[in-house]
Amino acid sequence: MKLTPLQYGLIILNLIYSAYSSFYMIIADCDETFNYWEPLNLLLRGFGKQTWEYSPEFSIRSYAYLIPYYAIAKVVSPFVESPEQVFYIIRLIGLCGFTSFCEIKLFIKLSQYSTNLANWWILFNTVAPGMSHARVALLPSSLAMQTTMLAMVDIIDYVKTKQDSRLVCAVFWYFVGGVLGWPFALALGVPVGIYILSEIVQKNVKFTILIRCVLALASIVVPIVIIDSIFYQKLGAFIPVNIVLYNVFGEEGEGPEIFGVEPVTYYIFNLLLNFHVILPLAFLGLVVNPIVTQVKPIAWFTSSQVIIWCGVFFSQPHKEERFLYPIYSLLSLSAAIFVSKLFNVIKSYSKLYKLLKIGFILGVIVVSNLRILNLVVNYSAPLTTFYAVAHEPSTDTFKNVCMGKEWYHFPTSLFLAENHRLQFVNSGFDGLLPGDFHEGGSLIDSTTYVPSHMNNRNQFESDKVIPLEECDYFVDNTQLESFPSVIKPDMSVDPNWEILTCNKIINPNGHHNLIGKLIYIPETLRKYIPYNIEYMEFCALKRIENINRTED
Repeated sequence: MKLTPLQYGLIILNLIYSAYSSFYMIIADCDETFNYWEPLNLLLRGFGKQTWEYSPEFSIRSYAYLIPYYAIAKVVSPFVESPEQVFYIIRLIGLCGFTSFCEIKLFIKLSQYSTNLANWWILFNTVAPGMSHARVALLPSSLAMQTTMLAMVDIIDYVKTKQDSRLVCAVFWYFVGGVLGWPFALALGVPVGIYILSEIVQKNVKFTILIRCVLALASIVVPIVIIDSIFYQKLGAFIPVNIVLYNVFGEEGEGPEIFGVEPVTYYIFNLLLNFHVILPLAFLGLVVNPIVTQVKPIAWFTSSQVIIWCGVFFSQPHKEERFLYPIYSLLSLSAAIFVSKLFNVIKSYSKLYKLLKIGFILGVIVVSNLRILNLVVNYSAPLTTFYAVAHEPSTDTFKNVCMGKEWYHFPTSLFLAENHRLQFVNSGFDGLLPGDFHEGGSLIDSTTYVPSHMNNRNQFESDKVIPLEECDYFVDNTQLESFPSVIKPDMSVDPNWEILTCNKIINPNGHHNLIGKLIYIPETLRKYIPYNIEYMEFCALKRIENINRTED
């Protein structure tokens, strides 16, 4: 179909937001760093931090998930000057690029039904603050979000054409998101599964569709099992089963709850931050859309997936922001269906229709941008600080880049020179810190080596920290209770250390007003709008004295 100039403009807007996220958006979750960027660095450069999930003893993370990003890195590596550039290219092409591909594909498919609906959806999905970090996250839950959009493309196609092959393709994408990505994402395919079974009962589709769905599953499972069996050297390794067994059927002292529990309000406040006015519109749409809209089948599939997902994850004690990524595009779609219908009604009753519509659109864009800027300005110091560390020259001897209580802000070892290694010093953290992948052999030697002192109960192990005296670099903030002699509040420095760089980051224990915590207010407007944020300096320091050490 032919797109309008406005629609081309919306696609360009989407690409601009994606590019911005690629280069500036924060890493919102340390699980992204240590469970995905670090093993990816192992595949690419032969070293990295290892979490207990990658110990062959537990093996609940899949190397197969990393292979597409590894392939991108291997292709671009000969053309870049440093590893951190590979990091940004993976974000630009493999993460944001693929998300935009999914968004644009769904946008075009929605346009075949309703240009108005499609325009609202891509606008909401493009500017939503939650999408700014979901589209750039190296996380299986982001993959599930992407494949859910692709599945919706095939569902919409089926609604229009009634071709069984479209249903099989939708099932295929749910399997990719759930098997290659995150097994719990298979719950999003339940409405399609129920629909297929009901169509078989009513003899609207042939029973052979089930065989085709099984073949689609096999086409995904077989290569994943082969890849993980090679990396773990365990015949028939099927990681999704291990994930479910630990998270659902874990023994006493195991399971996700040991990493913290939150009330239901955690998700509500989180979604409001990530979608602001889009969220209540989406929740209204969950109930209203399947009844009043002209695209009832699309609305039904959208609403049912969101309701199932919220029903499952809102009821779980352990809650994390990334757990909701798979339904982000569906929330935007629910809101878009509702708003497109709402403004059609307003158009019939109000002469101020255009003014209201323009005001609403501008309001959504402005609030979204201010929230996105808040995240970048207040939390991006780890990326900018480690950029300076990344450009420290590599040496013949190994150097320790140490972190204390800010360990969870480490971006990835792609920001370290070849002979630099991340280490931790004791900072009072009482959980299990990541260890190191085994070095000194082949890649398979590293992935099959069973590290000592790993546990799946989040219990502290002292061998994961080293003395401060062994650190060549130190990265932390200026409020260093455990390291007061290095950085003082006036930024004077211990004679043995020099500051490479410092960048401001929001002080989690500081005094902030509500507006300051929620959105960014430009300098020119702060005399009219109360804006109060307390920052601290996130600094990288280098030991002045020359300490030569070789790898153990």
